[in-house]
Amino acid sequence: MGNRGMEDLIPLVNRLQDAFSAIGQNADLDLPQIAVVGGQSAGKSSVLENFVGRPKQEV
Repeated sequence: MGNRGMEDLIPLVNRLQDAFSAIGQNADLDLPQIAVVGGQSAGKSSVLENFVGRPKQEV
């Protein structure tokens, strides 16, 4: 999907919410509140583990 896919996703979700609103319904989408994006071995897991305060497990 890449960055372009993410850039396209936000307006799509906004249009979906607008469509629900137009018919008087709540879109009540259960969307993630945080996302970590990066290449392989970029440290994404470490960022999330530090964020939630969970120590990293050794393999």
